[in-house]
Amino acid sequence: MATTFDRPPVREDQLHAAFDLSGVPRTAYIPLLATVFAIGLSLYVAVEPTKPWILLVLVALVGLGTDGIMRTHPRAQLRGLTDTAPFLFVPVLFALASGLFLEEIVRGYRTVPAVIGAGLVLATALYGEYVSAVTHGPSYALGRLLLNLITYLAAFAFYAVVYAFDVDLVPAAFAAALFSLLLAVEIFREAEADAFRALVFAAVIGLVVGEARWALYFVPLEGFLAGLVLLLVFYLSTGLVQHHLTRDLNRTIAAEFAVVSALGMAVVIAGRVLELG
Repeated sequence: MATTFDRPPVREDQLHAAFDLSGVPRTAYIPLLATVFAIGLSLYVAVEPTKPWILLVLVALVGLGTDGIMRTHPRAQLRGLTDTAPFLFVPVLFALASGLFLEEIVRGYRTVPAVIGAGLVLATALYGEYVSAVTHGPSYALGRLLLNLITYLAAFAFYAVVYAFDVDLVPAAFAAALFSLLLAVEIFREAEADAFRALVFAAVIGLVVGEARWALYFVPLEGFLAGLVLLLVFYLSTGLVQHHLTRDLNRTIAAEFAVVSALGMAVVIAGRVLELG
């Protein structure tokens, strides 16, 4: 009968293999970063009085973590910040917008599921960025769809927060314009290969949303309804420009965007009527 002493000694190469983490899937870092974000977000929301530096550190951590995750992509070959920068906008801006939104809106027992939900959405955004890094990847279309949805979600959260914080007109219009510009870069990343040209179109989107925020100053709308109007402006302008860049804009697509915008405005009007009633 063989005993413990009869077994051959463990070779050095076997020892290295046992502790080699290179086989861990690179996407395993996504839930790790999302979990850290959820923990930090819960701390930011729970601490009173509010500590803005917690959110700033958390946003910076999401940016650094996303950059590190993107650099581990085996096929994208992203090495410098100039390569990874286009993939940082949605995760970073969502982290900022969700933190401000939850701090202002969520209270009590709803905080825990809200924070968990924000962490799941961030994980989804990270996954979308990762799988969309390679244009012809098997999950590219799914990644782009998820990113577009989260882009609009982050936009709405930020627009609503701008109203909730009662920011003055000029800084509010500037903040909405800048936020929209950065989010539009993500949307146009798929449609326009020329980074400078995409940035120009994104700047136009930011200008349009900023002007819409300025115009809404003279309209009796607040909170979610005003944020929804700005979201419709952002959705309509980015959608039409995106299809223009991909050269598939036609009357049918334009009509679809018009119908969605009209339905959204109907919701806004109905909500305003209920508020007055």
